[in-house]
Amino acid sequence: MGPSETTAWLGYGGILLLVLGTTVGIAILVLTPGGPVRVAWQRYEDQLESEVRFLFYDTSGKRIARMQLLIMLALGAAALLLEDVILVMLLPLVALAPRMVLRKRHEERVAKIEKQLDSWLLILANALKATPSLGEAIASSAKIIREPISQEVDLLLKEVQLGTPLDQAVIGMSNRIGSRSVSGALATILVGRQTGGELPRILEESASTLREMSRLEGVVRTKTAEGKSQAYVLGVIPFLLIAAIHMIDPNWLRPLTETTIGFIVILVSMTLWIGAIFAARRILTVDI
Repeated sequence: MGPSETTAWLGYGGILLLVLGTTVGIAILVLTPGGPVRVAWQRYEDQLESEVRFLFYDTSGKRIARMQLLIMLALGAAALLLEDVILVMLLPLVALAPRMVLRKRHEERVAKIEKQLDSWLLILANALKATPSLGEAIASSAKIIREPISQEVDLLLKEVQLGTPLDQAVIGMSNRIGSRSVSGALATILVGRQTGGELPRILEESASTLREMSRLEGVVRTKTAEGKSQAYVLGVIPFLLIAAIHMIDPNWLRPLTETTIGFIVILVSMTLWIGAIFAARRILTVDI
């Protein structure tokens, strides 16, 4: 074995030891009870778990977080072995993707619930005309309405069956969904129940108001849909261009990762990109 081969094997051994040392160091930081990394990691797992439970997914936040960590470690190891710094740029995407995807699906589910809300109130109003018990009316409405609101109503009924007072279960449903429209409708139900008002008529009027609000929100979404699409496209284009250029000529972007000016350019670009994304979201968020 020649000197050059020995040097190459020593280099590979050093890289392997570096990867193993980094992995062990991260494992020690994560597994140390009461440490700041462990506390932050537990908080992150709890956030993912909350989103997963709200979406009724057959998985857990801990499993998603561990899979995410393994992918990040694999990317880091691949970047070291292949000596390709561009792979490191994928780490922020992997770190943010699960939470962003779950949050997006959370918002979509809340939007579907809000769209079904007026129909559920009408079903509930009709059920209350046949039975004076709000609990029985809610139970009968759960058999008619579709998902996803039927899942929330079914969970409310299970809490009542386990001994939770009906008013507290309704408040819990409002807190879980976290929608202003849903909270207002459920508050109307509780106030009407406690004051002894004509609840079916109140629910019918609330359903009519919600339909009008939904119509106005639909108009606003239509007006802002094009701007949101443009913002998404402009946010993704830089990464697609970098990937395409890197595939065509891997050496073309090398000055960005081998010089001080290159690192400054990357830092400034990422800062401006993040600022533009937040600015676009703030501009295109219209509150009715």
